[in-house]
Parts: sequence; structure tokens; C-alpha cells
Amino acid sequence: MIVAVVLGFSSCYNEYEDPAPAKVWTKDDFTGCKFISIKDLKDLAKDVALGKYLPITDDYVISGKVISSDQAGNVYKSVYIYDGTAGIELKLMVSNYVFYHLGQTLYVKTNGLCIGNYRYMLSVGALPTADDEKKGYANRNLDAAYLANKYVFPGKLGEVTEDDILTVTPDNYKTVLTDDALGRLVRLEGLQYKTGNLDGSGEDNRYPQYLETVYVNGSNTATYITKHFDDDKDNPLTPTYAYSYGGNHYYGSAWFAFPGTSSASAGNGSGNYIVRTSGYANFALQPLPQPNATGAITAIYTKYSSKSGGFIKYQLLLNDFDAVEGFAK
Repeated sequence: MIVAVVLGFSSCYNEYEDPAPAKVWTKDDFTGCKFISIKDLKDLAKDVALGKYLPITDDYVISGKVISSDQAGNVYKSVYIYDGTAGIELKLMVSNYVFYHLGQTLYVKTNGLCIGNYRYMLSVGALPTADDEKKGYANRNLDAAYLANKYVFPGKLGEVTEDDILTVTPDNYKTVLTDDALGRLVRLEGLQYKTGNLDGSGEDNRYPQYLETVYVNGSNTATYITKHFDDDKDNPLTPTYAYSYGGNHYYGSAWFAFPGTSSASAGNGSGNYIVRTSGYANFALQPLPQPNATGAITAIYTKYSSKSGGFIKYQLLLNDFDAVEGFAK
């Protein structure tokens, strides 16, 4: 009996020290399921209204390469994948980069999930609650590991290559950068950094700007206040990608555009883009470029509107600060 106990402890100890390798999932592991492209999945939801969702009840599986990382703290509770036809956001948990690596293939069983349309961006997530719907959220995160593991299966490691990135220039942006590219990794070359008013007048359209989240009188509903670093003329701060001072972390929005574009519109094909940065990003306090400085940005291409669907902006989501090249940093 003593020998058996000792051997048992030894066995457990050895398994802890030398665990079995994690399973690498392949297409063959999903027999009985129907593989569809990400584009075809998104097409299923093409008529889903803003703030609404489409439940998925068929045994569809999508697979794609991870093109996002939350390691720098700028991508929050999301993983974007791309399969050569389209990109889409998976609503997951925090620290996704630990489990799902840039360039790694993921398989997603979608039966039981839904495609949500939040501010014109489609994503795959859990069914929303009644409270989610009331607040305008079209789905919710699989924010626990056991939930993510139920639907998301890591495949082989890899890397993001040039074939996974859409290259956009001043000569082709009007034709190649359509809404079909939403959720993709894009590289915009020849952008200029801009300051001032975009798409109308007023403080909400003046860039750069910073968004403070407050909860008035203990409310569970957030109120957003637009701020600018030059509000205090006596103590102006250096404009940075986001705000991270004194324990306060505000989203920052900076305006970049292709040369010669009009500032009267921020719509599709206008050539105007907003780089939106979390106050928790490790590059939040990096200074913004000098006005009209030129460079390149590689980012996830996204779209955002007001809750009612107006004031549409096209936004660039940075994985890290290495994605900003050539500007005077």
C-alpha cells in the first residue's frame, strides 16, 4: 500500500513537471459539422439591423488565422480572425494572447452562438441578455475559459504574412477599402496626421480628443464626456494617443487621412480614419505626430456609429505601437 501511494505521488508529480502537450485541432476533428467561410457566415447576417443579432442553430464551423493581439492592452476581450475571404471579431475574454497567438489557426463551432450587429460591426458571441439588448449590445462575451473552450479550438501555430494584410494607398483606397474589409488587418500607406474638425463643427468632432466614462449618481449606465488636452490653456498636455494620468484612463481618438481628402466627411471612401486607443494600452502616452507628418499604419479596420446609427466613423485598431511607422513619434 505504501509503495502504491508513493508511486501515485510520483506519477502526479511527473505529470505536473512534464504535462502532455495541448491538443492541436485540425479540420478532421469536426466531422459531422459544416465548414463555411467567414464571408458566408457574415452574409447570413447581412440583413440584421443595428443592435440586433442572428442566432446560429446549424452546426457551422469557421476557421481562420488570428490577426489581433491584446498583449499591448489595446484590444479588449476580442480576437479577430481572417480566412482569406473576410475577417470577423470573436467576443471572448481577457488575456487572449496567452491562449490564441498571432498567426495561429482557430476553429470556431458556432451552433449556440450568434452574429451580432453592434454599431455596424459584426461579431460572433454569446446570445445577449434582455439587459444587453436594452443597452444596445448585440451579443456578449464568452468571458470565462470554460465557455471559450466550448466553442473555440486552437489549431496549428503560424504567422501573419503579407497575404493576410490588405495594402491600402492614396491611389486605391476608394476601391479596395470597402465595408467588405471590416474586421481585416489593413496597412494604410501614405497617411497624414491631422488635427482640427472632421465631419462637421463642435467639440465632438475636434481631434485629437479623449473620452471620459462616468457613472452619474451611481448609475449602471455610462455617460461619456469628450475632453481635449488643450482645455486648460495654462497647463496644456502633450497630445498623446490616449489619456493615462492619475489613475484615470480615457480612450483617445486621433485623426489620420490620405493627402488631399476633404474633412467634410468621415464616411466610407472619404479617406479619413480615426485611430482609437485605450487608456490602458502600454503606448497610451506615446506622443502623437506633428500635424501633416506622413507614415503608415497597420491595424484592424473597424466601423463605429452612434447608438441610433448616425455619425459613422471608420476606425483603426492597433495591436501595438510597432504598427505605427514613419511618423515623427
